[in-house]
Amino acid sequence: MQEASESFTNGVDWSNSAEPTSHCWLSYSCETSSTSRLCAYISCKNRKSTSDLPLIQCATCLLIVHATHLSDLEESTTTDHHRIPPCRPSFVDNNIADNVDMHDQHYWSHVSTLSTPCTYCKRKSSDGLVCMWCSRSYHQQCWENIEDNKDNSKCDYGKFSNIIVRPQWLRRVVDSPFGFRAQMPAYVEINDTLLTPVIFFINKLSGGQKGQEIYRMLVRILNPRQVFLLENDSTITKALNIYTSLTNTRICICGGDGTVGWVLSHLVDTFPALKNPPASILPLGTGNDLSRVLCWGYQYASGQLLKTLSQIPHAHPMILDRWRIHIETLETNSSNDESLNRHRSFFSFIDQPKFIQNADQPMYENHHTPINMFFFNYISFGLDAAVVLDFHARRTRDSSKFTSPLKNKLIFIKESRKYFNEFAFGVAWNLSSYIRLICDEQDMTESIRHCHSLILLNTRGFGAGTHPWGRTSINTVPSQTIDHSDDDSSNHDVAQSTKNHFEAQNFGDEKIEVLGLNTMQMALIHIGFRGTRIAQCRQVRIELSHPMPAHMDGEAFYLARSTAINITHAGQVMVLRNDNR
Repeated sequence: MQEASESFTNGVDWSNSAEPTSHCWLSYSCETSSTSRLCAYISCKNRKSTSDLPLIQCATCLLIVHATHLSDLEESTTTDHHRIPPCRPSFVDNNIADNVDMHDQHYWSHVSTLSTPCTYCKRKSSDGLVCMWCSRSYHQQCWENIEDNKDNSKCDYGKFSNIIVRPQWLRRVVDSPFGFRAQMPAYVEINDTLLTPVIFFINKLSGGQKGQEIYRMLVRILNPRQVFLLENDSTITKALNIYTSLTNTRICICGGDGTVGWVLSHLVDTFPALKNPPASILPLGTGNDLSRVLCWGYQYASGQLLKTLSQIPHAHPMILDRWRIHIETLETNSSNDESLNRHRSFFSFIDQPKFIQNADQPMYENHHTPINMFFFNYISFGLDAAVVLDFHARRTRDSSKFTSPLKNKLIFIKESRKYFNEFAFGVAWNLSSYIRLICDEQDMTESIRHCHSLILLNTRGFGAGTHPWGRTSINTVPSQTIDHSDDDSSNHDVAQSTKNHFEAQNFGDEKIEVLGLNTMQMALIHIGFRGTRIAQCRQVRIELSHPMPAHMDGEAFYLARSTAINITHAGQVMVLRNDNR
């Protein structure tokens, strides 16, 4: 048996020719399908799926046809398309009268064996009907006994009724750039908090490529037009444009930290301040730091999806800061090289760190520019970023080996072994030889003299579940911080300053935490220890005298020599914290 060609794996049809009952065609997967494997095309001469003809399947109603039949229909000059049974409706045409009685009806599908007991007689050992919205099932005879009752014809949309986008909420319109617009009908109470429709964005390559599996599950149990596979920026723009007027909407982002940041940035830029639909997370990445902080879990597990769907409507909205990086070129300063040479001559048993010494490695060539200029979690420089960059470069070269979170972590450990000398002889080098750190216009470079990684934290999570800033219930700690007074004392005195108060860490306070890690702390933070706190500030400038790897919200890149990075606040977004996990 063959699978269909890519031309037919087109998912949801958003074209002008789409019908309310259009199917969501994907490649047929015999591993995930539990339906009859007979071609549903009425005139098919090879109905049994044992033939060699390629098959496709509707991910919504699970109907199967040979791919060639769709080609026949496209080439047909007639309008006789009823040779393929329709799917359940996913939208309505704008010219249809808004008749309340015609909406919220069961949509029945015949099955050979009921998978759940008949709602009427409680038995399931024969064929019958299943509603494709609420999943209620009846034997044919049982349904005939009660179908005359008007109340039985109304569908309540089942377990996930509060998050499903009802077909009558989504209309085809001519004054929208994407041809569709979602809006609550007049008969629905605007302040009805029981209805919280959720729009899903899925990165199909995340989580060992689990995204495609999750997509199939969601379009089966929800309206397929509320589920979007992320392809490019226009996918997000399209979804937000269609659903921006739908009341009480929430968003679920299915992916890793990079995917989450990508969608959140669109929310910041699309909506007025703090007016965006609040976003939840289904973690599919390797680190999933923001998902951990917001209590959505550290990785995706089988069975987690349905639980998450029930938790999204009850999650608590919170404010999350966004930060911008601006990269500029610096003049080369020879004094930095002289200082570096003096430092290296004392520790002659180790040269420059490998990530600086081997700046011309081919694997760095495709990673000289960050994929975006914003972050929500963190940005780091130095040794930890070097390991992440090597891991990222290898994954880019051969993604087929990265098929599960566990395999990803094992490969990550293997990549970190390449930097054994940098870890073992950490006393021989530090970041102050390569980085100048300025926090709120005060030079704090002295604070990183014994550090091998520099981290700027917006949230408390970093590196797949560690908390390097530490617990903030202890308000007074012996460390360096910024002196915001008008005193004209030297910056050197500030860097050597005495005990100061740090505020409790808050990812919505428009401040960012700055800290450093030495090689020992990079290991100890995984068992609960913290790094060296440097500052809480509103803007940071980092000047690089030498090439340097960086790691920002799960994405790594390599910065050229003589570069400055200015980090400033860049808006806020509403997110959801799961208090019921």
